[in-house]
Amino acid sequence: MTKTKSQIKYDTKNVVNMSKIQLNQQHLQVLSKGLKFIPTPKSINIVTNIVNCKKSLYSAPLIIKNAARSEISTFIQKWKKPKQCNMNKEEIKLLNEIKAIEDIIIIQADKGGKIVIMDKSDYITKVEEKLNDKNVYELIKNDPTTTIKEEISEKVTKLANNNKITLNTKYYLTSNDDLSKIRGQPKLHKTNAPMRIVTCSRNTITSPISQFVYKFIKELRATLNGVISNTFNFVQGISNLDIDQNERLASLDIQDLYTNIPVTKAIDITIERLVESKILDKLLLTKTDIKDLLQLSLKNNYFQVNGKYYKQKKGLPMGNTLSPILADIYMDYYLNEHLQHINISNKIWRYVDDILIITKMNKEELEDYVNNLNKIRGSIRFTSKYEENNQINFLDTTLTRINKDNQMKIKIRWFRKITASDRLLNYESCHGKSIKTNIIKNMTTRILQTTKEAKEQKEDLLKLKTMLLNSNYPPSEIEKLIKQACQESNANSTNHNTKNKDKKTENLEYSLSLPYVPGLEVLKRRLESKLHIKLYFSYPNKLQSHFNRSIKIPSNSIIYQIPCECGKTYIGQTKVGIENRMKQHYKNINDDNDRKLEMIKHHQDMKYRCLFDIDKAFIITRKRLLETKN
Repeated sequence: MTKTKSQIKYDTKNVVNMSKIQLNQQHLQVLSKGLKFIPTPKSINIVTNIVNCKKSLYSAPLIIKNAARSEISTFIQKWKKPKQCNMNKEEIKLLNEIKAIEDIIIIQADKGGKIVIMDKSDYITKVEEKLNDKNVYELIKNDPTTTIKEEISEKVTKLANNNKITLNTKYYLTSNDDLSKIRGQPKLHKTNAPMRIVTCSRNTITSPISQFVYKFIKELRATLNGVISNTFNFVQGISNLDIDQNERLASLDIQDLYTNIPVTKAIDITIERLVESKILDKLLLTKTDIKDLLQLSLKNNYFQVNGKYYKQKKGLPMGNTLSPILADIYMDYYLNEHLQHINISNKIWRYVDDILIITKMNKEELEDYVNNLNKIRGSIRFTSKYEENNQINFLDTTLTRINKDNQMKIKIRWFRKITASDRLLNYESCHGKSIKTNIIKNMTTRILQTTKEAKEQKEDLLKLKTMLLNSNYPPSEIEKLIKQACQESNANSTNHNTKNKDKKTENLEYSLSLPYVPGLEVLKRRLESKLHIKLYFSYPNKLQSHFNRSIKIPSNSIIYQIPCECGKTYIGQTKVGIENRMKQHYKNINDDNDRKLEMIKHHQDMKYRCLFDIDKAFIITRKRLLETKN
């Protein structure tokens, strides 16, 4: 007899309960679906779709905007609620019971993806223990939002007045008043599970500036030496190496990388490399402008937690768009300056704070070398690991020195840490089918590209099958897609398919993001084929968004409406408050010089026979965005 969804039992090994609250097995089974699990939606949020369309297609011609709205409206009108839900009534009841427990926090572990249940008091204590490090964090008395806002406004207004940025860009860079939040992620692999503090900078007061500047400096990544961009290139490169008999494998770990990067120095190095790369020659912005924007984004590291305001005094904030590339640029400089002995091409590879080296030093010599590195003035500190039995783990690979045809080579195999969860995205989750298909095929391809020996490939693919079965994937689907991926890999057709996909994407002029509902693939095909609009799916209603509301800080994002005398309406969204947004609209209407703005275009098209009445603007809804990890 085939099991129905209500009869399916989930293994709960991926849930770790560290709290004093004893949840029963049924509660744990609901949580074991995963924090990224999405319940089947019962309706479509029309307002959200309209606002997303307006924001995403801001610069598109009006004919494209109207056609897109028409396609979206038609889809919404025809859409029917799915007959089957991926959570039965009992599971929804259990979920609501978990949500009602205010004394616990449900979060993801720092590494491995396991789900952790903690007492709220214990969570807050562990977070505050980290924040009590006065070398890194400072408790401040007052809300710093106004001061930051004034600094940003002054710089951005100056750029706009000097015609270095457009009016639209000015409004974008000042479009948010929210401070960053933080979250703690317990390190289950360490004694007493200390917290890693992650700054959540998305949709905050400095995030538009971070995203704006990132567009210019991201090109510098191609100039960095030994930085691993993807596992495939790393595996290909190291597999083909010949190494000497007296060379060994070792790894270095940079301790607390982000909080120990000297921000001023990192910014200076970035500006120097921008000048050297000639990237600035293409821009209206000067190196001083870029430097000012980097400082605004990276030195205003304020956040709110548990009703208190803090400032991160040193280092880069984890979660800021700019932090990974600034850290990479600084460490590229640091390795060139201080690690010349091991910073040799094809002998060193780095991914964020993990470094792999091939060295002729023995274990004691390496330890002495690292001890000397740690005496260098500054905050960068290293720990080291030396190979054991010719073997070392690095990222998601196990590297082994072997003698092959009288030549020392490095054999590579796919590796998963003991602390890693044995789950992937749950098959029953209301995600697009293509995501689940790609999970199987991409994971299979990754194993095939990493593990080369046939016997070990079979063993690793068996581990993958177990993970997929634990995640409720149908056995027939698993077998079919793994077989397909193996055939594609053997036929060397993966690269060809990627090129075709890239060519298809290049033909799409605009992009749009909408919350996923079953059947949205139909709208995606229509928008992409008829209007050349790339449709991305967003997934805002994950299980994790249901938990921890007692410690989340709401963002008063509003959706508003402005009526026109002709009966038409303008709908918008803002995070700067309705009063400030109306001032911006009022100025735009008075200036009357930017036809890209819908209000101005409407006035001009109607030959000013009607006007939008700013004084009659009203709030449709307060979209209280809560701190979630997407």
